[in-house]
Amino acid sequence: MADELNLSLQQQIQSMLKATKESLELATKEQLQGIVLSVETINQQIAALAPKKDIELIGQLKKDVDQLNENLQKNQTFIDNFIADQDKRKTERPNFQDGWKGLLDQNIFSKKEDEIVKMSNDRNLNMSMSLKVATMLSTNAITGDVQHSYNTRQGIVPSQKWNFRDILPTVQSPTGSFVTYRETGTTGSISVQTEGELKTQIDYAFTEVKTVSKYIAGWALISKQFMYNLPFLNNTLPRMLLRDFYKKENDYIYDTMIAAGTGSTTTPTVAAGGPANDAEEILFWIANQRNADYNADYGVVDWSQWAHLLKSGRNSTSGYGYPGNFVMGNDVNIAGTPILGASWATAGEFLLWDNDYVERVETESLNVSFSYEDNDNFRRNLVTVKVECFEELNILRPNAIIHGEFGGS
Repeated sequence: MADELNLSLQQQIQSMLKATKESLELATKEQLQGIVLSVETINQQIAALAPKKDIELIGQLKKDVDQLNENLQKNQTFIDNFIADQDKRKTERPNFQDGWKGLLDQNIFSKKEDEIVKMSNDRNLNMSMSLKVATMLSTNAITGDVQHSYNTRQGIVPSQKWNFRDILPTVQSPTGSFVTYRETGTTGSISVQTEGELKTQIDYAFTEVKTVSKYIAGWALISKQFMYNLPFLNNTLPRMLLRDFYKKENDYIYDTMIAAGTGSTTTPTVAAGGPANDAEEILFWIANQRNADYNADYGVVDWSQWAHLLKSGRNSTSGYGYPGNFVMGNDVNIAGTPILGASWATAGEFLLWDNDYVERVETESLNVSFSYEDNDNFRRNLVTVKVECFEELNILRPNAIIHGEFGGS
């Protein structure tokens, strides 16, 4: 009985060794698990049936079983990878090369097999090949337009170099009506008292000067489609409106100051030691301003006059006729007064003022707004973009402003 059992076990072990030899070629997880299960069953049978006296008879068989277990353990990593790879292939999408190869092997050739055989046996078969003429040697091969890249900047008209509101003081008027009381008359005087006599009397008169705010404003009307077609307009259009607003505000303030200025422009003749050129003429006007106890804070000329000041000469032999305190460079400065070039200034004219006596009154601050409900904008898909400021220029004393005209030298 023991011999038959040993023979049966030997046959089973040899069968399993053969199976192990071919285990690397197994295709499914179930077959590999079956091998392991069979080995465990054999080990259990050996432990249960083999008595001590029979150990020597089956020593070689047990050695073979141990070798089998060792081989399985050595190949465990390969087996696990093999099983994982089988699961992965069920879900993994094939790459282009593998997918195309499979398509050729499984679909195209299998479906066209009969036609291929027929063509190979047809002695009268005629085959023709057509070669396409190269058409991409120039952009003429493109139907439509080429691909463009777009600049993030736009070539818009430049702004003026500086604005009047940058240097003028600003005050607020919530009501839009701003009143200043200007001293307009004096009678009597202050005098040195004579002992025992009455002191002298002095009287002052004031006049109410009312400054009423005005709107400086403008608007642009564009379609919503246009804003979608040119997305940069959301930021660029407000900049353009502000640029043109400042131009108008600068013109308005300059013209108002020119018209209001009553400061003295009287200068001596050249024979009496007066100015011989435009630069010296400015020097005398600055002196007039200070003689009237006003500051000469800023002077404004147009850029052509600014350049003329830098090249003005007394005569052909004495060279440039700059005053003693004439500073050149990016900023022209005569006797401590900055002379500013401005594109809105009038050629041949000079504006000089004391900044303590000129101010900008503001009721509503400068703003840019978009409206989709102006008029019939909602029905027409239009957008109104508005820029405005509610303001006015307040001149406390007109004689704090000098408006001079150059003599052309």
